[in-house]
Amino acid sequence: MSLDSYRQLCQKNNEENYLLDKLIFRKMSIFVTILFLKLGITANQATFLSLIASLASLYFLTLNSRTALITAASLIFTYYILDHVDGELARYAIKTGQSKPNLKGHYFDVLIHRYSSNLMVFFMSLSIYKQYGYSWAVLLGFIGCIGISSFPNVVAAQIIAGKIARDKEAVFTDPALVKVLAELEKKQLQIQAVHHGSLFDRLLKLLIESLFFPGHIILLVLTLLIDAFWLGFPAFNLRCVFLVVFTLLYTVKTIMQSIVWLIKLKQIA
Repeated sequence: MSLDSYRQLCQKNNEENYLLDKLIFRKMSIFVTILFLKLGITANQATFLSLIASLASLYFLTLNSRTALITAASLIFTYYILDHVDGELARYAIKTGQSKPNLKGHYFDVLIHRYSSNLMVFFMSLSIYKQYGYSWAVLLGFIGCIGISSFPNVVAAQIIAGKIARDKEAVFTDPALVKVLAELEKKQLQIQAVHHGSLFDRLLKLLIESLFFPGHIILLVLTLLIDAFWLGFPAFNLRCVFLVVFTLLYTVKTIMQSIVWLIKLKQIA
């Protein structure tokens, strides 16, 4: 089977909703996916391997040696590649009739995805504390950890799911609820921007992705590698800058998300 055939079977292609994934990570992940297919590794096993890589990176993120920083960066990169591979393996299995679509694997994948990069930021803040004694770094790491989890969206989804469970007819009788449900799942809007958006739309999306998800993972890897070979200034390193900037960005994002959801939920009967 050709490489293009594997791409058609395994990857999102026209359903890709992140430009950075389309331009960078899908180019690499397919080779790992093909290797895993040859080895008989399943999608759930790949997800478990991504969890192992994610958890293993946390230990090395607390250290300040060159070897530890390079190891942490490598494990984070591995985690994110495998985060693509498990989905590609699942699509291959479904399209070739080896399995049927189910939510169990997707749940496991999203659960790991939700609590990986935020824990990485928190554990990285511990290395700053250990190197410089900055107690504020731990506080910022905790705040950043909460912010990256996008908990306003999680809480809103729980509230909306609860309303639908209590009133199943609401999805047919409450237009405001239908509108909010469409806005809660932004994948179709993201796909539209990636594949059919104007140049401005794509550049804007690329900027947003670079500052938030999945860009913050790429920047974290680059930050660790730069700090591994650059001793930094006597009072701070690049990880300090990363922590301050991203905690500020995600705090603002969290506040804005909370305000927007308060307004949206108020409109639902």
